[in-house]
Amino acid sequence: MTRTRFTAAAAGMILTAAVLLSGCSASDDGAGTSSGSAAQPDSAEGGTDAGQPDRSGASNGQPGTDGKTAPGGAAQPSVTRAIIKSGSLTIETPDVDQKRQAAITIVTGLRGLVSSEDTGSDTDGGISRANLVLKVPTAAYETAIQRLSGLGVRKQIRQETSDVTEQVVDVESRISSLRASLTRMRVLLEKATTIGEIVSVETELTRREADLESLLAKQKALAGQTELATLSLSLVEPGEAPAAEPDNRGFLSGLSNGWDAFTTTVSALATVAGALLPFLVAFALIGVPLWYLRRRFHRTPTLAPAVATAAGPTASGPPPAGPTLPKFPDRPDQT
Repeated sequence: MTRTRFTAAAAGMILTAAVLLSGCSASDDGAGTSSGSAAQPDSAEGGTDAGQPDRSGASNGQPGTDGKTAPGGAAQPSVTRAIIKSGSLTIETPDVDQKRQAAITIVTGLRGLVSSEDTGSDTDGGISRANLVLKVPTAAYETAIQRLSGLGVRKQIRQETSDVTEQVVDVESRISSLRASLTRMRVLLEKATTIGEIVSVETELTRREADLESLLAKQKALAGQTELATLSLSLVEPGEAPAAEPDNRGFLSGLSNGWDAFTTTVSALATVAGALLPFLVAFALIGVPLWYLRRRFHRTPTLAPAVATAAGPTASGPPPAGPTLPKFPDRPDQT
């Protein structure tokens, strides 16, 4: 009986242990499955976060709030360059007048214009030279040079390029800052209560408005220079092309320039002396005699002293009394 109870108790303990082990195994399998399924969304979420911003506002490959670009990120947009182009072109052609009209047609076709024109005529009245200052869009500058070069024989060409991107960006930034400042000043003007505050704010507002107008004018000038290129075109007949300018540098060039300046100065002084010589001669012939005569007639005569005569009294009266003589010549102290 006791053995039977012990066997039953042992079987019950074994069965209970088996049930507990089965439950733990199932719990472990479920936990593994749950953790595996949870890991997959985390991985997927991590993969999604690779291209999306995180909580800090930054993203992988995109600029964050600090304005920096992470490695492997997209390149920032490039700044449009502001270029000023100018140049000069000399064309030799036998028919200057006809080629001048053709040049104007070429420039007009490129949406350009003629800024100024200077022409010269020969003895027969025909146009022998023409100097045109042309304004063409900067994008069509090279095309204009190519087409104008086909009007004749190109004798001389000069081109200049200037990058003013920094000036344009600086002007735009200052204009934005001034506009924001003017907005704040207008708000302060509305809040001003005393006359002193109103006068102070209005004075500062006027000064900043003047600065803004100056910057807007500068911006307009830069825009005009960058949008339109300047090209000076010279049309001349054969044999009249201007020679290249000599190099005015070095010791000999300086000596030559100094000698030219010296001869020019001496020539100017000689011209002045020649112009003054007739006046000097006239003054010597007329002024000197007049000065001599004036000095002679205005000389003051000297008066001779009056001499008393010893002839005695005159008809006009007795002679002047002389000094009193002593009565006793041997004793002068007694009279």
